[in-house]
Amino acid sequence: MYFIVVLLYLPAVAIAQSLVLIGGNLKDDNVGIWTTMIEKAGGPGVADIGVIVASSTGNAEGIKAVDNFVKKYGAKAASIVSLTKESALSQEVANNVENYTGIFFVEDSMESNMIDILRPSGVDTLVLKSIKKVIDKGGMVAGDSAIMGDSVMILGGDSMNALVLGTKFEKSLSGTRSPLVYNKSGGLGFLKNYVLDSHLSDQGREMRLIRTLLDSKNLPNIGTAKGLGVDENTALVVSNPLSKPIGKVITADVSVSGVFIVDVSNVPAESVAKATYDQIPFSFFTVNDTIDLTTEEVIYANWKIPIAGEEWFADAIPSFDIFSSEQPSQWRQTNRRLIDCKEVNVTCTTISSVFPRVQVFFDRLQAVGFGADIPNDPAKTYVASFRNMLASIKPIE
Repeated sequence: MYFIVVLLYLPAVAIAQSLVLIGGNLKDDNVGIWTTMIEKAGGPGVADIGVIVASSTGNAEGIKAVDNFVKKYGAKAASIVSLTKESALSQEVANNVENYTGIFFVEDSMESNMIDILRPSGVDTLVLKSIKKVIDKGGMVAGDSAIMGDSVMILGGDSMNALVLGTKFEKSLSGTRSPLVYNKSGGLGFLKNYVLDSHLSDQGREMRLIRTLLDSKNLPNIGTAKGLGVDENTALVVSNPLSKPIGKVITADVSVSGVFIVDVSNVPAESVAKATYDQIPFSFFTVNDTIDLTTEEVIYANWKIPIAGEEWFADAIPSFDIFSSEQPSQWRQTNRRLIDCKEVNVTCTTISSVFPRVQVFFDRLQAVGFGADIPNDPAKTYVASFRNMLASIKPIE
């Protein structure tokens, strides 16, 4: 008797990978983000999460995160992994890390600490390689969005210094850094083709992200023209970040925060203090919007409707401190009003006490906006998303 053996070649089943880009200042009561992290790490009663701490200043936050994951939101287990430059090279530590179903990087007061320990000079340590295996196997990795990218990583500085002085990646002879600096070796390498930032609207970081892109987009291998910034207590949950990244915006229950995306591909990279930048396209997406980070296609939340023809306000309201880090969210608030009013543009300026003064001209003529009241919110908080708003920036003579 002869047996015919038939081999069936079945397509490989795609394993869901999840990267949670958090905009910093994550609150303990943000049910949406905490439960999403647990769900992406296997679900309640299954998720086993390694909480990565890179300095002693993060220990208290690490303990609180463990408590939130297990006691408050139902993970099976969570434990602190306290790293040093030496332990990040340990095979034993790497083996232990690989067994987690999810990884959570504790926000550090110095964002560079995590990079210096896990990816010094742009080279993955054994522990970082194991963390990447966690996500390769379908696990979850979460943390401050600023450290997660493969492109240059912003280390510090504000929007006004960025505009006037530009960015530098060198240290001065004294060891102090210039007002706005980036790491040309990049972040941890979980998302390609974007410079990432956090605390975006809340600390007025739109211009520092734009200027970093302009100064670094032509760098070989690591340069990119696209930037993505996440607001505080907000996350972009990216599925399949290593192949076809698609992100969904998650916020607190009632929040107007979101994710800022900008592309400077067609903007000349002038480096002088009094440079003019014309028609920089940017977008802002709010809760439940989904963005394909490769094709830039957007699916707005199904409860949002087109704003065009239904604008609520008669006029726009300009800001006179558009890059403010002390009066939060000036850029976001100005454009939230502009997309939902009868006017098509608004002119803003920097604060009069800062020299040189700068004018920022926003134009919504080509923009597409969607918005609605947040469902089940008694206060009827209105959120607005838009794409292809244009910003032109020039000095005031």
